[in-house]
Amino acid sequence: MRTEEQVKRMMDAAKASLAIEGLHTTETEDQLIKKRLMSEISQEEFLQRAKELAIRKE
Repeated sequence: MRTEEQVKRMMDAAKASLAIEGLHTTETEDQLIKKRLMSEISQEEFLQRAKELAIRKE
């Protein structure tokens, strides 16, 4: 199980990499990613919710 601090560091590193490419995540996306990293939701649920978010963005 990851700690809050570990997840924060992981997300900060990923966001920095995205920013270099000119990409950013929304607060909703951040919350979803955090839930997955903290094992609060399954991989299947994460993928389903991510697909739903992607469809709404189009």
